[in-house]
Order: sequence, then structure tokens, then C-alpha cells
Amino acid sequence: MARKESSRVLTFDIGRRFTRHAVVTNGIQDVPSSFATPTEHSEDLFNAIANVVRQQRDTIDGVSLSMPGFIDVKRQRCILGGAISSLNRQDVGAELRSRLGDDLPIWIENDANCAAIAEKHAGNARKLNDFVVFTVTDAGVGGALFLDGHVRRGRDWRAGELGMMVTNYQLDGARSLHEYSSTDALSRRYAERFGGQAESIVPSSLMRRIAEPGIRELVDEWIRYIAIGIYNIVVSFDPECVLLGGSICQETIFLPLVRESLESIPSWKDFNTPIKRCRNVSYAGLIGAYYAFVEEVVHAQLTTAD
Repeated sequence: MARKESSRVLTFDIGRRFTRHAVVTNGIQDVPSSFATPTEHSEDLFNAIANVVRQQRDTIDGVSLSMPGFIDVKRQRCILGGAISSLNRQDVGAELRSRLGDDLPIWIENDANCAAIAEKHAGNARKLNDFVVFTVTDAGVGGALFLDGHVRRGRDWRAGELGMMVTNYQLDGARSLHEYSSTDALSRRYAERFGGQAESIVPSSLMRRIAEPGIRELVDEWIRYIAIGIYNIVVSFDPECVLLGGSICQETIFLPLVRESLESIPSWKDFNTPIKRCRNVSYAGLIGAYYAFVEEVVHAQLTTAD
């Protein structure tokens, strides 16, 4: 039997502030919608997702979710919910099936893994079998390992937790890269140095103010930790490429600053791995969730049928 992609999949990208959703048809995404993510009680989030599904149930072939945290894809269970603690130890698949029935296929995947899957199928990694996605967000650093042609999930579904690297132990102990390299950390550093409220600082605007007194030094300090994280990943996995994700990575000056910081590390010349931007940024979760569904659900069904 020839394989074909599922025609219509309703995908969700669950974020700590908003949850976006869209129908993806043969890799083409419809205009997305969103709702504020209920974070206090998991039941409220499951009900909100189920309500969206019910509205389109007769026109879709399945549902796929991109989620933060440690995701056991075999059991469709969220072990730890990352920025959404109410998802800790939640059987997401079972909860949704209890609301929607067992006849609608459902898949869940870690959000960073979805970003990697999106790049592999519809982005800047289509010709690669070994690459790493390194995302910079307001909450910290995300990551995914795509090695030997597959997402590397790890024994306990925790592979690719790049933000948990410890990079400054002598000065600050076991603080993680999250605490140094998030865009929120950049905003806090600006507020500490120049005054004002960190919440009012737009990190991407600092990329455009690089020529102002003190801004370049501030940004260079922040970028340095990102470069160290990338260096550690490259020397550990020797990927064909590292793809940078997150909205701030799309700022024109961001990639040259990262490359410049890497080049200041003496051993970098021995590795000199290509560093590029992700093609899919804003909708990586939605597109990645679609292709994860195709790979894990549709192809599995076709293989069984064969």
C-alpha cells in the first residue's frame, strides 16, 4: 500500500500564555486561532482543547498537540509540564479521549521536538540526518536532538534539555543555562544596569539598539552564554548543523553576534559547525505537531495495514 499523509489534522501548540490551534491539510496550515492557556487546573485546559476539537470533529482525521515539558509519547503522558506545572503527571491522551471518545486518533509531542520535526519535513533541515535545534525564549533555552534520522527522546523522555546545562559553576553554582540565556534574563540585566522595570523591556528592541552606549556590552554578555551552550552541544554530538529558534533569533544581528562569540572560543575552529536559523518559527509547533502525527500515527496505521 502506498503511503500518503493524513489529509486534515487539528494541531495545538500549548504555550504558557496562549494556546494556538489550526488545521493542517497535507502540510498546509490554515489561519490559526488561539485562546488564553488555563494554567491553574489541567481540567480547564483539557476542556478548552476538547471544545475546539468538537467544533471541527467531522472535518478532521486526528488531533496532535505540541506541549512543553517531558513527554512520554508512548503513554501519551506529560511527566513534567515545564512552564505549565498543572500538566505534571497528567495522562493527556487519556484525558482527551475521555472527553472525545476513542475513535479520533490523538498524538502528543514535546514542543522543542516539534520544532525539530518541522525543520526536518518543512524547513532548513530537510537534507540533514543529524542536527540540533536550539531555541531561545522568554522562559529559557529549549532544545531538540535529531540524530541518525530520528528525534532522540532519551531513556526517560528528557533528551535535549539543553537549558539545564550548568555553564558558570565557579561563580554561581549549579544555575542552569535557562537563567542566563532567556530573553527575560536579558530584560532583567538591562533593568539592573539602566533602570526601569524588566517587564517593560522588549528584548528584540535591544538587538536594534546595539549601537547605543552600553547596549552592545550588555547583549554580548548575554550572547556569550548562548554561544557556550551551542559549543557544548557541538562538541558532544558533532551535528551537521545547529538551527536557532525563537522569535529573537530572527533579528538580523542575532546570528552574526552568536557566530562572533563562538569564534572567540579558541577550540571552535576545530569544529566550525554551521549555525543557521530555523525556517519555521511562529508556527513551528503547529507544523511539527502535524508531521509528528503523520510519522507516528498515519504511517504506523499504514504499516499495520500492509
